[in-house]
Order: sequence, then C-alpha cells, then structure tokens
Amino acid sequence: MRGFLGCEGSAQYTAARRLRGKTQLFFRGAILGDAMERPRWPTTLAVVTGLTAIYVAAGKLALRVAFLNPSASAVWPPTGIALASLLLIGFRAWPAVLIGAFLVNLTTAGNVATSLGIAAGNTLEAIAGAWLTRRFASGRDAFERPQDFQRFLVLAGFVSTAVSPTLGVTSLCLGGFTRWSDYGTVWLTWWLGDVGGALIVAPPLILWGSRPRPGWSRLQAVELGAVLLSLCLVGEIEFMGYLLPGFSRYPLTFLCIIPLLWAAFRFGPRETAAAGLVLLIIASWGTLRSRGPYGGFAPNASLLLLQAFMVVTVIVAMRLAAGVAERRRAHEALRLQAAELERSNAELEQFAHVASHDLQEPLRTVTNFVQLLAQRYRGRLDRDADDFIGYVVDGTTRMAQLIDDLLEFSRAGRTDRPMEPTDCRGVLEKALANLAVSIRESGAVVRHDGLPTVRGDPSQLTQLFQNLIGNAVKFRGPDRAEVQISAVRRSGEWLFLVRDNGIGIAPEYRERIFVIFQRLHGRNEYPGTGIGLAICKRIVTRHGGRIWVESQPGRGSTFCFTLPVAETPGAGASGVRLTGP
Repeated sequence: MRGFLGCEGSAQYTAARRLRGKTQLFFRGAILGDAMERPRWPTTLAVVTGLTAIYVAAGKLALRVAFLNPSASAVWPPTGIALASLLLIGFRAWPAVLIGAFLVNLTTAGNVATSLGIAAGNTLEAIAGAWLTRRFASGRDAFERPQDFQRFLVLAGFVSTAVSPTLGVTSLCLGGFTRWSDYGTVWLTWWLGDVGGALIVAPPLILWGSRPRPGWSRLQAVELGAVLLSLCLVGEIEFMGYLLPGFSRYPLTFLCIIPLLWAAFRFGPRETAAAGLVLLIIASWGTLRSRGPYGGFAPNASLLLLQAFMVVTVIVAMRLAAGVAERRRAHEALRLQAAELERSNAELEQFAHVASHDLQEPLRTVTNFVQLLAQRYRGRLDRDADDFIGYVVDGTTRMAQLIDDLLEFSRAGRTDRPMEPTDCRGVLEKALANLAVSIRESGAVVRHDGLPTVRGDPSQLTQLFQNLIGNAVKFRGPDRAEVQISAVRRSGEWLFLVRDNGIGIAPEYRERIFVIFQRLHGRNEYPGTGIGLAICKRIVTRHGGRIWVESQPGRGSTFCFTLPVAETPGAGASGVRLTGP
C-alpha cells in the first residue's frame, strides 16, 4: 500500500486522485443541495406570522357582520386570503390559516374544541381548493382561459367551500353553540360567505400577486381611471345614495355590470377581478347601512342577497375577461405566425428567383456550345453521336424553359407591386399579342364579351389570360380551337369564364392541374413544364380571388376565376364599367 501511494506518477495513483475528488464533490453537492432546498425557518416564520395577522384582522372584521350566528358571516374574505396564499406561496402557508382561524373563533365565541374544529375546516378548505386548482385548473393561471376558470369556479368556488361550513357548523352543534334545527340556515350563510371570498376576493390577490407590475401605457392608465371612476359612481348611486338620495330604491343593479364588462373587454382578468372587489366593498358598505336595493331586508338576508348578486356578476365578468384574454393571445399568435409565414415565403421566393437567375448563365453557356457542337459535327460522327447530341440539346432547351417558368412562378407571388384599376380589355389585347404566332399557326379563334375594369396588377393579369388562352390553344381537339371569354358581376367581385372546345379534363384531375409540375400528358404529346396553371392560381390568390375548372373529357373546359371590383369614377353608382370588343 505504501509503495502504491509513493508512485505518484503511476496511472493507478492518478485514477485514485480523480475518484477521491469526484467523491468529495458528490458529498459536498448533496449537502449544499439539501441546505439550499430546505426553506429557511426565519423566512417561513415571518411569512406565517404575517399571514396569521392578516387572516385574524380580516376574520374579526367579517364577524362583526355575523348577524345569524357569531361564527357564521355572509361576508368572509379570509377564505380568499387563505386560497390565494396557498396558491402564491405554497402549501407551507397552511399553519397561518390554522392559527388564524383558531384565534379568530376562540376570541369570538365557542370553546377550544369548537375553535379547533372550525380552524381545521377552514384549513382543509383552503388546502383542497388550492390542490384542486393546481391539479385541474392550471393553478395561478386559472383565469387566463375560459376552461380553466370554469374548473376553478366549480372546484374552488363551489366544491371545496363546502368543507368549512360542514365541519364548522357540525362543531358548533356538537358543542351546543348552535341548534341542530338551525343547521341548514347557518350552513348556507357560512357557505355563501366562503363562496364570495373564493370567487371575489381570491382572484385579484392571485392575479396581482403573480403579476404585480401594471404594465399599462399612459393612455391605458387614463382609461382604467375612467373605468374605476364609473364603477365608483355606479356603486355610489345604486348602493349608497349620497349623491342622489332615493335613487337607490329603483332596481338598477344591472348598471353595475357595465364597468366590469368595460374592464373585461379593454384590459384583462386582473383588472376585472380588481374592479369586482372594489364593487363588493362599495355594495357591502351601503347594504350594511340599509341603503341600496337590498338594504330593506333583514341584515343577514340583505347580505345573502348581495353576495348572490355579486358572485353572479363577477362570474360573468371574469368568464368574459378570460375569453377575451384567450382570444387576444390567439390573435397575437396568429399575427406572429402570419408574419413568420410571410417572411418565410418572401425568403423562398427570393431564393427561387436568385437560384433560377443564377442557373441561366451556366445553362446558356452549355446550350450554346452544345448547339455549336451539333451544327459543326452533324454527320461527321456516327449516327449514335448525332442522337446523343440531339438529346443534350433537347434537355438543355427544356431546362431553360423550366427555369424561365420558375422565374415566372416566383414573380407571381410577389406583393411589392401595387394594385390599381386595370382595364381587362387592354390586358387581354396584350396577352393575344404575345400569343399571336401560336394562334395564327393553329388557326384558333378567340372571342370575348365586354370585359370589366378590376383592381389588380396589369402584368400579372396579362400572364393569367395568356396562360389560360395558351392552354386552350395547345390542348385543342380535332376541330379548330375556339375560345370564348366573358365576365359576370357577383356582388363585390367579377367572375371570369374562359371556355374552350378542347380535349377536356377528367373530374379527378380538377385539383391536381393547379399543382406545380403536375402534368396529365407526356412531353411527346404536349410540350410544357406543368407550371402554367400553378402560376394562374398564384396570381388569382394574390388578387384575393379563387380559380377552378369545370370540364368533361372531350367536351372542352371552362376555367373560372374571380377578381375584385375596382370602384372607378367612371363606373357610376353601381361600380360597373364594361368595355366591349
């Protein structure tokens, strides 16, 4: 062993040193990791103490309006405080709920046993609500989507809130502080107070605790001030009546929903929840002073009616706010995707244009030398060599045509050229001039009715008519090719019809022919690259229209496409201006 340790230069010694170093690092990391993961008890103690003080203060204030039973109040904010604390801080905050509830009830009514029973119910209710919200309603993000808010509404608002009244009222009845005959009434008051705390008090605490920074612009801050002012004004008029005495007797509580809807549409769940809490404070203050639409009832009944009204109103506003927030996020995501798609398409079009343009130079060189080779050495080599040279010439010619068509296809999708009122008669004349040779050689006849003025790109519309008429001439039948072009007005667009008497298209190929490089015939039958109709579809789509074909084999084809109407000064009231042949 001593000899082994003395061989510091040996491989065994180096391996032993590395192993010892890794072992020390492992144990050091484990010890430090445990120390970092373990919460510091002074911090936890401070949090628990602070939450306990807040819980006790809110509980004592709420029990001052416990008219039916000293331990059951129709207004119980501590439920919302406890639920928000467990969702924001974590389950380590539950001792604050237990201690706070125990102190509130012990110093109000009952004994140690009943106070422990009530405190246990309040704590279990908060834990159950927080766990269900985290498990099924996205936790603190429960107010960002309608589906999550609905789960929060049911689980944390209605289900978990039944734990505290059940254990609490049972403890009071067993302790002799409440009669069993009053169990249902006390339970309902208790439960409705907890529901209000969970659905009205907890949401603003959770939302503002998760995102404390407002993030408003100056204009938004001014608008939010207007929302708050209108909310206070409506609440004062309806529930307090100091500005307009006697006005609160009228059933106008529906006005309270207007500021909440304003906040829901223009801002989000956070501001809407805060507005609901402000309205609850104003309405409770007025109702306790026998003002407002519910002030004429018995004290406990008036608070129960107010809580029911507030819960329903806030639920509607928060559900709408969640839907608006989700729609706003979806719109933003679509906007970003559209921008990314537009950028990607622009890059692809630029790549296709550059690649096709750069390919022309070497291809032109190859074509020129091959054609020169064919001219100089035709007949001087054997027959096979002449055929091979012919294949090369034909291949380079088709490749040049393919590159030209790719360039046209990339140009067809460009959006940098402006749309303008375009006379389709002039566009058609240019297309016919470009096709003059093929029309004369085939003996085709092209007729057209009066054509309208549309909003579009003149050069692209020329390419559109040229491709459709060129196809009609190329794919003609045994008879002379006849092409008829017409247009029909349909609401805000023009429907163009290009009819021919050619060979027609089978129904199963009506969609395929508009796909790039898709051909229905061999090159020996009909020349081409299979890009012409794809260019037509790209042009029509860029103009905001649609293109399709109606055809039967052997009966000709009718290519239909739509273009937007151009409102021109000379079009008259109807916006229609036709130019005849």
